[in-house]
Amino acid sequence: MIFDRQQAGPVLGWTSAVAAYGAFIAPVVIGEQIKAGTPQLAMYGFAVFYALCLVLNWAFYLRAGSSIRNP
Repeated sequence: MIFDRQQAGPVLGWTSAVAAYGAFIAPVVIGEQIKAGTPQLAMYGFAVFYALCLVLNWAFYLRAGSSIRNP
């Protein structure tokens, strides 16, 4: 566990809210790009977003000298 019991609830709530927003916005973006005739732009944008998320997670939790260590 990364967070203690007092922080786990708010973190879970925040994560759920962001996940719900992502489940709403992804189909909207893909639908708009399909209407525009360029769905590959949405896929490139999502790929860049996910790569950025991967780098941020590595930097904060997985690298050797990180201040918050994932057990």
